Amino acid sequence: MNPTITKVLLYSILIILIALAGASILIVSAWQRRTIRLFISFGAGVLLGAAFLHMIPEAAHLIQGSVGPPMLLGFLSLFIFEKFIMVHACEAEDCDFHTVGLSALIGLSLHSMVTGIALGASLIAPQLSLVVFIAVALHKFPESFSLASILAHENYSRGKIFLGVFWVAVMVPVGAILTLLVLGSVSDFTVGWLVAFSAGTFLHIAADDLLPEVHTSTLDRKSSLGIFLAGIVLMWISQNVVA
Repeated sequence: MNPTITKVLLYSILIILIALAGASILIVSAWQRRTIRLFISFGAGVLLGAAFLHMIPEAAHLIQGSVGPPMLLGFLSLFIFEKFIMVHACEAEDCDFHTVGLSALIGLSLHSMVTGIALGASLIAPQLSLVVFIAVALHKFPESFSLASILAHENYSRGKIFLGVFWVAVMVPVGAILTLLVLGSVSDFTVGWLVAFSAGTFLHIAADDLLPEVHTSTLDRKSSLGIFLAGIVLMWISQNVVA
């Protein structure tokens, strides 16, 4: 079997399992808030580290020029989209606004497909694939918890909650596979442009969805900061491991 296809299948299965795990911990009410905040903090650090330490340098190498325009486009695409759809990766009861039910499913499905594009781009530039997968997987956990919280608040049955979370998670491999089919054999410039675009989306997820949770949390502030920095350090260490 083609190594890229093998990676897509493996990453897809793991992402779906992680997403379902994020939804499952709703039943463990005694420690869910602290756990989710720590995952959000760690995920923010990993996303920032992946973007700044891996994706942007690789994109600059492939493009051999400015990575600013594609990064800005990636950032703005999610920013504009999320401001209209109004679905975030925070905990539902702590957000100032949220669409619910079907709107949340549609919004996060499209969000996941964009994340899948980032994963697909990393598979075209294989030195990035493991780093991007880790960043996607760690973001998917709190995102799935958020979606499950919204659906539970809307009185969805447990079966429908898990089906919704599964559907949103599946959009990641769908985005990755579509990217590979469309851009399987393209120039280094195109791959670099797509990696830079993906880095912009990662920066938006970290800055707009995750970091506000780290900043505004009044619980375990030192722990949140420490594990946020640990996520960045992990990506810094992985520079030598993945290279």
